Amino acid sequence: MSKIRFIIIVLFAVCLQTTANTQELSYFLPQGNYTLNPDIPTPKQFLGFNPGEHHVSHDQVLFYMRELAKKSSRIIAKEIGVTYENRPLIFLIISSEANLGKIDEIQKNQLLLTDPSKSSSLNLNDMPVVMWFGYSVHGNEASGVNASLAVAYYLAAAEGNEIEQILKESVIIIQPAQNPDGIQKFANWVNSARSHSGVTDQFSREFREPAPSSRSNHYWFDLNRDWLLGQQPETFNRMKLFMDWHPVLVNDYHEQGSTSNPYFSPGLKGSVNEIVPSGNRKLTEEIALYHADAITSDGSLFFTKEVYDNFYPGKGASYPDLLGAIGILYEMPSSRGHHQIVNGVTVKFPDIVRYQAMCSYSAIKAGIEKRIELNKYKMDAYKEASNMASKGLTKGYIINGEGDKSLMKELLHILSVHRIDLFTLSKDVIINGKKFDALSSYILPLDQKEYRIIRTLFDKLTHYVDTTFYDITAWTLPLAMNLNYQPLTTTVGLIGSKVERINGNNYSQPEFSNVGYLFEIKDLGSYNLLYSLQNHGMKIKVSDMPFTVEKGGNKYSFDYGTIFIPVVEQGISPDVVHQKLIELNQQGCIQIFAVHTSMGIEFDLGSSHFQRITMPNIAIIIGRGASYSPIGELWHLLDQKYKIPASIIDASMLPELDLSRYNTIVLNGNYRFPKDVNDKLKSWSQMTGNRFIAIDQAFATLNEIGITDIKEKQDQKVVSPQLNYIDNRYNRGNTSISGVILKADIDRGNPLLYGVKSDNIYLFKRGRTTISETSAQFTTPVNYSKDPLVSGYLSASNLERVKGMPAVFTGRGAVYFCDNPYFRAYWFGTSRLFMNAIFFRELMPNAMIQTR
Repeated sequence: MSKIRFIIIVLFAVCLQTTANTQELSYFLPQGNYTLNPDIPTPKQFLGFNPGEHHVSHDQVLFYMRELAKKSSRIIAKEIGVTYENRPLIFLIISSEANLGKIDEIQKNQLLLTDPSKSSSLNLNDMPVVMWFGYSVHGNEASGVNASLAVAYYLAAAEGNEIEQILKESVIIIQPAQNPDGIQKFANWVNSARSHSGVTDQFSREFREPAPSSRSNHYWFDLNRDWLLGQQPETFNRMKLFMDWHPVLVNDYHEQGSTSNPYFSPGLKGSVNEIVPSGNRKLTEEIALYHADAITSDGSLFFTKEVYDNFYPGKGASYPDLLGAIGILYEMPSSRGHHQIVNGVTVKFPDIVRYQAMCSYSAIKAGIEKRIELNKYKMDAYKEASNMASKGLTKGYIINGEGDKSLMKELLHILSVHRIDLFTLSKDVIINGKKFDALSSYILPLDQKEYRIIRTLFDKLTHYVDTTFYDITAWTLPLAMNLNYQPLTTTVGLIGSKVERINGNNYSQPEFSNVGYLFEIKDLGSYNLLYSLQNHGMKIKVSDMPFTVEKGGNKYSFDYGTIFIPVVEQGISPDVVHQKLIELNQQGCIQIFAVHTSMGIEFDLGSSHFQRITMPNIAIIIGRGASYSPIGELWHLLDQKYKIPASIIDASMLPELDLSRYNTIVLNGNYRFPKDVNDKLKSWSQMTGNRFIAIDQAFATLNEIGITDIKEKQDQKVVSPQLNYIDNRYNRGNTSISGVILKADIDRGNPLLYGVKSDNIYLFKRGRTTISETSAQFTTPVNYSKDPLVSGYLSASNLERVKGMPAVFTGRGAVYFCDNPYFRAYWFGTSRLFMNAIFFRELMPNAMIQTR
């Protein structure tokens, strides 16, 4: 049968105020005269519906994109990794057949743009433009992934002069579904809750997805904050292809409030990250004109200079700026279903899908017409970065892992996501009075291709042009990890071998003992071993004081929190105890020290300084009032990092739940329990070994339960100058705390600080929760320093608010953190405190937590 080809003329001026709830495919295709190859299946032919008619699920997207790649010679499909729910991450690489035939050569030349020593030899006139399109990183912002069906179909099926030019002059990489788990969850919700008679009431179930919403991934992470940190598989698998290609134009498709007009970059002018290459905003503004033409073609309104900024570099539209690319954020109104009326405004899903498709085509047009300029901009950005590295006073950083190989693995992981090299230290040195030994220290040279990312990760920020921020204002990586590090004015003679991977410590396994075994918890991996021992029935004690033992004529010192496994108390033979230790301490990751006598120097192993601890059984409370994002981070910490099970319990189950199965209950949010539940929880907290771990606003819940009396600090009353309406509307930055890094003084003897080697720790503070001074002794092991601000924007009034105030409380029945201890899954410094609260809860002070 001969192929039948047909001409379509797409009428791009179709009014958005259509009465139909569905649209034909032409509604989502670009204006122009072109043929469509009938051998390429349309979304409706393959899926049974047009874009916008039904919410596409991730599995449907996956199957359709695979089919397009199978049927079209213009497409290479790559599947790189899977999500936590085992959904593949699919990417389409789209270009002309000729380009795909030499795709390795094109990719090689693209990467040469980032090499100042070779890029000048490139012929920019002949190079295609590499563009990236990422849809629906937030699962419930579904118009993006649905628009990807039309965009991918057009690029696969359209034929004509214009599309041939596009394919010849570009390599287009599409990630149709950045958040597969969230997309699948949201599609299931709205499709199953939909009323086919056309219910448009904004309060109807279809538009009211319950928490935790499908915006996030499996562990309730906002994946659009993870580009810099690379903690989630959706991110680090995406980054493999992203860094392999280094696109010059990156498009990130989102949704916003239902009644908002469409938005696209450049955004706020004041909140600018100064490390971004010069000329970024000018190019972004020029590209915005293409989107303006596309959206105004049917009379729609939009905005481009408000609300959103590119200051935090960990988002999909801001991270590319560090790589000499132009990142564009698109925020479209959201239907949050199929068709709803919000405050009198009609919002239809097909119309929002069309907005996203329109801005995809205008981005392609901009990329093609600015192809040479975009490639030159990236080339110049890397030359500029090389000059900055050469002229800068800081040449690199020296980092002391202090024996914590597990923490160094986390550091290397983040650096490797960005293709940044880490090196061993070639010799012992002293920098600024601090000793760095070659066995546990590393060198991070700044003279690397991704100079800007290294600076971004390691710089401390204290100077700001603006005071209003869309996201956080600080993110310094070594502070998050509580690393001992120093900037270097030279790396000459210090750089050893490149670190390809960081293995475990590979300590030799302990010799047999019939007395006991000791190990410190200085390595984060110690918690894995500790839980494994407890889970296998081992009886564990912990030292509340430093001590020394003698063995073979040598003295060995052990710090606070040293774990002791007394053989005589195990109820099994010494041989079995020894064998279990060897099995559970895989590859000798933790140094276990065998002791052959109970005699110690300061005190003996039979002393009351060694106290029994029991295995944690954890419940994390969710439900009405819960703060799902930080709760998800803690769930991720326990489940992924330490393989410690935690029950996720909805608050509605508490009245009937047998609480005796748990000894640790985690609260994060503004819960309001009925009186009978509060009484039940109070009785539970009075049982030996039981503790609440409460975070942020959950102090109010502890108060209502009746086990604490925590009062939030009141601001001093200051007569402020009268603000006019506009000044007041835009004064938010002076009152909020968007996200800053604060230095804290610590009591290393408190069980919460076991394993911490430094005298200070760095806290991430987001929000104004600040507690007044305590009236009980020994209950505040962590206090904001008198001069606490290390990095980030903090107004003068907020600085005064936190100075010297308590940040963490430990007492009878509860441990309370003012701030999230595991922010965005990379704040490993204070994550240790959370783990200590779980394992050493029985050692906490018994005084009631009270503040003045």
